[in-house]
Amino acid sequence: MDLLARAFRDNPLNLAVLAGRDGDARVRANAAGMRATLASALVHGHVLAARSGGRPRAVLIAAPPAGWPLPLPPLHLRLLTLAGQGLAAARRWREVFHALAAEHPTASHAYLCTLGVAPEHQRRGAGRALLEAWLAELDRDGARAYLETDRAENVPFYRRAGFRVVGETPVLGVRVWRMERPAAPSALGE
Repeated sequence: MDLLARAFRDNPLNLAVLAGRDGDARVRANAAGMRATLASALVHGHVLAARSGGRPRAVLIAAPPAGWPLPLPPLHLRLLTLAGQGLAAARRWREVFHALAAEHPTASHAYLCTLGVAPEHQRRGAGRALLEAWLAELDRDGARAYLETDRAENVPFYRRAGFRVVGETPVLGVRVWRMERPAAPSALGE
């Protein structure tokens, strides 16, 4: 939780949703949201972690094909998220969700919800290793993949993994790239 909270502290959408809060306050707010997301993903999704010295360096959260959106977490975690982020942030996150959901593909796909790397471990391959492991599973199952990113520097990273930009959606003044990756041809018997 702490790792993801720190990894997304300065992301453009995070800055827009948690407007006016300093870095520490954004990390605390993120932790509340990530706690709820992780609880739902552990039951209904897919969670991978890269560790070093027993501590997580990177975490990937995904929804399986036909599993998006992940079901809501238990009520007590939703209330803790609301308490940790506030009503204004909850409204802005809802706006983000609805804007992106309107563009979400209807064809079956696995959805990359979150891929975060601890700031002190970024650019060392932990995120790439998790992404490759997840994509290898999808390739074995013949599944397509879809994601959104609000960081321009992530677009080439995902392109190298076989994703292509299918569109851009502005949300709260932030540019969000929507990307997809087709199912592996070998998994389709081609």
